[in-house]
Amino acid sequence: MKKVLKSILCILAVFAMVACNSDDEVEQPTASVSINKTTLNINESMEIHFTGSASDVVVYTGDLNHCYDLREESNYGLVVNKGLFTYAYSTPGTYTVVVVATNHGNEGKDIKRDTYTFDVKVIDDVTTIDKISAPAVLYDEVFATAVNENDWVLALPRKIKYKTSTPSVSLSQKLKFYIESDMSEISIDGKAYATNTKYNLANPLAINVRSHEGSERNYTLYTINYGEFKTFELLGVKGKITRTEYDYSYYEINLEVPAGSDLSSVAPKFTLYSTNEVPYIDGVEQISEQTTVDFTKPVTYKFVCSHPQKPELKLESTCVVTVSVK
Repeated sequence: MKKVLKSILCILAVFAMVACNSDDEVEQPTASVSINKTTLNINESMEIHFTGSASDVVVYTGDLNHCYDLREESNYGLVVNKGLFTYAYSTPGTYTVVVVATNHGNEGKDIKRDTYTFDVKVIDDVTTIDKISAPAVLYDEVFATAVNENDWVLALPRKIKYKTSTPSVSLSQKLKFYIESDMSEISIDGKAYATNTKYNLANPLAINVRSHEGSERNYTLYTINYGEFKTFELLGVKGKITRTEYDYSYYEINLEVPAGSDLSSVAPKFTLYSTNEVPYIDGVEQISEQTTVDFTKPVTYKFVCSHPQKPELKLESTCVVTVSVK
């Protein structure tokens, strides 16, 4: 009886060992994915959705430090979280992407893997300008505005408040371009763009951008000065513009006239810098020594300044005139 019992216990132990081994057996993972696209522009996101089965999933993107063939030389894969992996390449080329699915068991001693490999082509066809600026207008960087797909307008003050002085702003300025690709080639008026060159902004600049792929796009940069009074005189008293350091489109003029002056209906005498800038009050064009104004309270002039070679491009500025009596 003891022998029979011993035999039964041995058989049960064997079954238990088999069952235990069966429970500890590592399942073979499956590396299957769906990819949104395999041809990308630089900085465009690639999306990989993991549709397989695995406890751990990493992606070797094939670029610097992430090459699967160099995994024994400190290159590494990037972890997939919740089944979704996104990645963007900043350099054009063809990259081999390897998705590695892994299951572990027996305290990490048993490992099974499956891989999925595909190539992705990254092209650099960037011809879009994101920003243009004059980076050194005294202490400031002044940005141009895109008015349509090809035309940009750079608004510059004639003078600027700098500490206790008001130096003039030159129309000879360096330019800075913000473009998504470092490989795009820029030319201005048919010559290669140089960061240290000062360009004559008095005339429109023809800008060409050529991408790494060879595509080209043309732009024009127009520069317009904010409109302002060159001189302003009321009842024989000359006014002087007061500027702010932060808003180049806003000016003030303060005047003090003799006691007893009637300010209710006065036609100021003024001059302008150019014929393409026009001052308005409440939408009515103002003409020197002809249009009468009530200066018993501050008066707001709106300047509209257009580009002489493209009048539809306009720039607005504001001047507030305040007159006091001695």
